[in-house]
Amino acid sequence: MAPPQSDVLPVNIRESFYWSKWLTFSASALIMLCAGLSYSYGIWSSTIKERYQLSQLQVAGIGTAGNIGGYLAIFAGLFYDWTRGMNRVGPRATVWVGVGMHFVGYMTLWAAAHGNIKLPYWALLAITFLACNAQTWFETGSMVTSIRNFDTERGTVIGILKAFLGLSGSFFTTVYVSFLDPDAVSFLMMLAIVPSAIVLTCSCFVNYVPYIQVEPHTKSHAFHLACTTVLGLAAYQAVIALARNSEGFDFWGGVLMTGANATLLFPMLAIPIIFGGLRSRRLRDLSPPEVQQEAVDLPPELQPFLADDDASDSPVNIYRDKSPARCLRSQSFWYLFFSSAVCSGAGLTLLNNTAQMVDALGGGTSTAVFVSVYSIANCLGRLCSGFLPDRMMSERDMPRTVSLIFLSALTFVACLLNAFARLEFFGISAAVTGFAFGGFQGVVPAIASEIFGLRNLATNYSLLQLGPAVCSYVQATYLAGTLYERAMDRHHDTGLTCLGSDCFQAVFLINAGLSLGAVLTSTLLWRRTKHLYSKVIEVTKAERAKRGLRGEFEEARQLIKRMGAENKLMHAILSRGRSLVGDLQGAMPGGGNGAGASPALQSAVDALSGFLADARRLLDEQAALYRRFDELPNWRKGLTG
Repeated sequence: MAPPQSDVLPVNIRESFYWSKWLTFSASALIMLCAGLSYSYGIWSSTIKERYQLSQLQVAGIGTAGNIGGYLAIFAGLFYDWTRGMNRVGPRATVWVGVGMHFVGYMTLWAAAHGNIKLPYWALLAITFLACNAQTWFETGSMVTSIRNFDTERGTVIGILKAFLGLSGSFFTTVYVSFLDPDAVSFLMMLAIVPSAIVLTCSCFVNYVPYIQVEPHTKSHAFHLACTTVLGLAAYQAVIALARNSEGFDFWGGVLMTGANATLLFPMLAIPIIFGGLRSRRLRDLSPPEVQQEAVDLPPELQPFLADDDASDSPVNIYRDKSPARCLRSQSFWYLFFSSAVCSGAGLTLLNNTAQMVDALGGGTSTAVFVSVYSIANCLGRLCSGFLPDRMMSERDMPRTVSLIFLSALTFVACLLNAFARLEFFGISAAVTGFAFGGFQGVVPAIASEIFGLRNLATNYSLLQLGPAVCSYVQATYLAGTLYERAMDRHHDTGLTCLGSDCFQAVFLINAGLSLGAVLTSTLLWRRTKHLYSKVIEVTKAERAKRGLRGEFEEARQLIKRMGAENKLMHAILSRGRSLVGDLQGAMPGGGNGAGASPALQSAVDALSGFLADARRLLDEQAALYRRFDELPNWRKGLTG
């Protein structure tokens, strides 16, 4: 029997313990930092090539197996959607499956590279596929959960999380250069152990929060802090890449460099502490228990405002959900599929063949430098393609699909740069290619969620990921490997290496032509969905405004409850004060008329009378404040209705 699929949960489940969605967001960022290790293939591909005496086409085939594994998310998507009703166990179980696959895959690759076992070529393909497919489980379990938690900020959330994934290769390359270079075999063991431990720990804090959570600070501040963390990491990685290109690091320099790398993650880890705490609290649970439990006497006109409204307490899905079958029958799906597929394939062509391109252009520079440059630009592309389209949608009413046209055109430019690359300018072409490639990874899931809805996002997005998986073979392996070996034949090169600037020229010119086709399909998608996006923009703005007002109303509601408690206390004080004044006046000589009273006693009576007058004035001010809240119940009812 399939797990429950409904988002409407029983009250007893709703009120159980959930980690804050900000803690889930931070934990997801660390998981995503371990979900892009396929980008480090360029570091250990030469080791496998030498150990097994593989041709360039075979090396590219292993890279393609990793790419297909890294994009074939259909199994992870189906599993996640199957467990969608289990808000805690579902996302965590998805990640745990990935941990097992990751550890087994990379440990087997280490054993094969070390010489402990001898694998046939097909087994190398299968194990690489297994190791890299784990990252789709990491990504699905963490990213889709965060999108559901922050459904009105989905573009920004996707961009930040995808940016961490884009930094993954550079982050772990820093560890490799600091302690292991040039021992790529030990690097494979490190990839098996360290990321598995990090992901397993962080997965315990991943859950979907099925209600509107208390937001004590504006979300924008938290997202700005997360963006600052990503930019700081990217800038640091860029500096380290340039520094290690000019001079190496000793052991203690590597320790310092790696420690600084980890320290830069602290702001991301501090977000849940700064913005709402570790535990999720429902919007209705803002009052302290003693105020909630006390029977408070309030004016009748405020009672509707204080009533619970569970029907409006769940996040609202403002998009029309489409099943995977309906997506496959949609022209919009295939436009998005083609653009994402061919442009991602162009980016993977460079990534999978970085080491061979450096050798073909004359060598002399560490491949790790260009892998880091590509990874950093990849990160920035993901971040910008998530954050900027969100801003443009809210401020300029610009559909997110416009960014797809821009990224397709940028991929075309990147392919031309790669086709006519020179070693001294290869860093520039790697950066442009990485940025365009990362941009697609950030913008495609956001567009998919807006066009096809959130309910089946995991499966629908995994279907879109089949495109890059196919093109990683067609473009990055078959075309690149075949045309590379033809160039070797023309040059009459000996050995397994092609030398010359034209070794990869033909494949990138073909990719440039495909990118022009992507510009066309992206434009068609924009025209087809611009009316939909006008509604999406309108409803998103309304939903954000509604939630912001609901937060303000909730604060007002809690303020009234506290004032009601203070009102009750003040009445008690007044009653006690009147009694005390009466006692004092009765005890005064002259029967309480003040005649013959001592000056000190008379002064005390006057002071107490003044206090009571002030208390009465405070009560009158509170009553006036209650009257000013008279319109709020209807206003709130109109917004939530």
